[in-house]
Amino acid sequence: MRIRVFSAPHLHEALSKVRKEMGPEALILDRQQSKDASGNSLWHVHAALDAVAPPLAKPVKPAPQPVAEPAQAHPLHADATIRRLERMIEGLGNRESASLRQALTEGADQRAFDLLLKLGVSASHAFDMAPDFARRNPTGSKTIRWGKRINPGEQRHIVLFTGPSGCGKSTLVAKLAAHYSMKGIRVALASTDTERMGGLDSLKAYASTLGIPFFPLRKAADAGDILRQTQSAQLLLIDSEGWSPRRDFGLKRQTALWDAMQCTQRFLVLPANMDEEDGMQLLGHHSASAMTHLAFSKLDETQKPGKIVNWAISAGLPLGYCSFGPEVPEQMGWMTDHALTALLGKTGRDASV
Repeated sequence: MRIRVFSAPHLHEALSKVRKEMGPEALILDRQQSKDASGNSLWHVHAALDAVAPPLAKPVKPAPQPVAEPAQAHPLHADATIRRLERMIEGLGNRESASLRQALTEGADQRAFDLLLKLGVSASHAFDMAPDFARRNPTGSKTIRWGKRINPGEQRHIVLFTGPSGCGKSTLVAKLAAHYSMKGIRVALASTDTERMGGLDSLKAYASTLGIPFFPLRKAADAGDILRQTQSAQLLLIDSEGWSPRRDFGLKRQTALWDAMQCTQRFLVLPANMDEEDGMQLLGHHSASAMTHLAFSKLDETQKPGKIVNWAISAGLPLGYCSFGPEVPEQMGWMTDHALTALLGKTGRDASV
């Protein structure tokens, strides 16, 4: 039997090394946590693999065979192969989850881990978050980047919101416009959603109701004029046309408009009711469009809000605004570790009722 030790800062990383170098048949013998020379956490996983290989049969020279036309793969065979691969991947994921759960020695931590998995948090992140979540401490404070709340009363901000069609960008912009206007902040609105029929209507109506200026932004040449006319505004909020990873030509066209507006922050808005993999595809575009923050909408429309943890850590972007419903300006705020803990806790309690 061959025994090796794999070390990494996080347990799931050490387990991943075991799977990569020794395969899924490796037996986990022990897990130990220590500190390195700098005082950082370090996990050591002892794994074993049966190294006894079956005897090799004496090679037999095959008889010459007539050359045949290559067989075409039957669709049913391909489907069966895909299903087997999916089951293998699912099995590896379940094995990793079980290993991570077992490494949590406290029963309360294991129950918190189970609940976080149920809420959609990936196993590796749930392992890191479980001890704090079990004790109702701020969750994700060490694994997630938290944005600094903007303060238009101290300095002017030009804030862009973009994301997929129907994600709730316009509603979030309207909520923010109403919220800051009622606090005495001078607000102006702009929108690049000029190609779609009726794309400007809802936000224009909100602007009229609030009594604040509204500007359509059709081309980069309009930016200079809009910036001059909104010089006195402490907060300029910019709505944008929706886009998708499969049809991102709209994103490429709008990037020039955003650059011309000299945005101080760019928020990528992800609806919490979106499929997690679709959200991951969208996040693949945030570097090219120079996003600075993540914002989440429709948090009241999902039973698995934990996916926003996976999105946030995958993107590496600081979190900002979040929205829970269509009411303006209610049900909106800035996402913090305390807010995330409350959100996960409430959804978990509601799901258990």
